[in-house]
Amino acid sequence: MADRSRDALLEFLDYLAAKGLMAKATASARKAASSQILGVLDPDEAADITALDLDQVVTRFQNLHGKKYTPQSLTTYKSRVKAAIDDFDSYSANPLAFRPSIQSKERAKTKISKQSVSLKVADDAEVIRPETSPRPAHSPLVSSNILPIPLRADLTIFIQGLPFDLTVQEARKISNVVLAMAPYDL
Repeated sequence: MADRSRDALLEFLDYLAAKGLMAKATASARKAASSQILGVLDPDEAADITALDLDQVVTRFQNLHGKKYTPQSLTTYKSRVKAAIDDFDSYSANPLAFRPSIQSKERAKTKISKQSVSLKVADDAEVIRPETSPRPAHSPLVSSNILPIPLRADLTIFIQGLPFDLTVQEARKISNVVLAMAPYDL
């Protein structure tokens, strides 16, 4: 019988990214979610992750760590873990016929107003300027990897694609790029 442990799943996700069978960002997001959610399992429970009741595991995770995550984040994590386990199970059953289950990207869209203008700043950032009503000071997260940042009463930017395991060094690199876009105050 093939190894169907939590550790084997995490290695499998690394394998998918290394071989180009899945985008590195997708594999990384699935690995981060799987590591977090399946981290609540005892070693005996983690021996065969394909036999788990994922709803029960997510409930346990939520009971232990739920205050750190929004309901949307937990839903996203659960779907990523389910997709990772399904792919892992499919690969374990028949490696030659395996095709990763990658859904087309569906961008979550927020309705600010009917007269909003959207300007593309870069591949991973978007600026939305509502013309009629100011944006509230704290915007709810649209999804777990889109970060709204209210700059002014009439301007909120959305940063998309930040990895869940962002390091301080990477955050500084991003902030330096943003700082370079602002004119100098002399």
